[in-house]
Amino acid sequence: MIIKAAKLSHKNKVSDGLEKFANISITGYGCIDHDRNSSLGDNYNYDTFIWTKEILEPSEVEIWKETIIHEMKKGKNIYNMARLYRINDYRELLHIAKRYNIEFFDCSNPNSFDDFKKYAEMGINGIKSKVITIMGTSRRSGKFTTSMVLKRELEKYFEIGTVGTEPQAKLCGIDEMVIPQLIPTCHVASTIFGAVKKVDLKNKDLIIVSGQTGIFSNPLEVGTGRGGGVISLSILLGSKPDYIILASNTVDIEDIKRNINIIELLSGKKVIGITINSKNLNLNEKDFKDLLNDISYKLNIPVADVVKGINLDEFIDNIVENIKKYL
Repeated sequence: MIIKAAKLSHKNKVSDGLEKFANISITGYGCIDHDRNSSLGDNYNYDTFIWTKEILEPSEVEIWKETIIHEMKKGKNIYNMARLYRINDYRELLHIAKRYNIEFFDCSNPNSFDDFKKYAEMGINGIKSKVITIMGTSRRSGKFTTSMVLKRELEKYFEIGTVGTEPQAKLCGIDEMVIPQLIPTCHVASTIFGAVKKVDLKNKDLIIVSGQTGIFSNPLEVGTGRGGGVISLSILLGSKPDYIILASNTVDIEDIKRNINIIELLSGKKVIGITINSKNLNLNEKDFKDLLNDISYKLNIPVADVVKGINLDEFIDNIVENIKKYL
């Protein structure tokens, strides 16, 4: 599916990623509003409607379905990021898509392990590329942003490949995308591994794998499809990293250390850098830089804010130095 201009359903962390990193024109936002009994933003000129809300409350499922139908009848292609609700699972939506000659893409594919199985089997014989996995302390810790900024910066030194686990990954130039939450648990790690091997076959120096949620995130959020620490752990073990970056939404050193300790214990690899999401910190730049430097000093690990660019050059230099030792 080729997307040149899109309307998005919601402004959220996914749309933020698209605005920062996707090479598409975003013309507006809106979905069916039951209070107004209409669709918002119908006058925008776009070829594709992107549903950007991954987790739906029961009350939102009908809104999702009505919005998809409304956009299809307007002749718009659909890129669906809803995690538990897929166009492919609704006969009515399939019929409308066919009737109006609509292209659609469901990000969540519970059978995607079939696509990567042969690559995972090949990967058992070895991965030539070095692999760096972005882990997180929790949701909204800046994992995707960190992976995209690292991709941009490290491309100055190496041939970079990427594996994304976010639904916007396909639209942001990521080589392979796996949404792990819908894949049967027994296949998640091997599917991630297969995606890494598929990128490895393109003769990359380094493959960046973006993570989900955090090792300590609650896996018992019933009915949401988030998966919590189960998914985070599967990505860590499935990507078989040589290096790990921890993206953090906290500046609590003890919490950061707790995450580093368990990640290093489970993977047998070192965390070589920390990125801090400062979105909710009310600090001026000088005080924030002092705080990052204090964390770095106490943990003896480079710490940066990749959005504001604080300590970014030194952070990248350290990663480059680590990788060049073994290339």
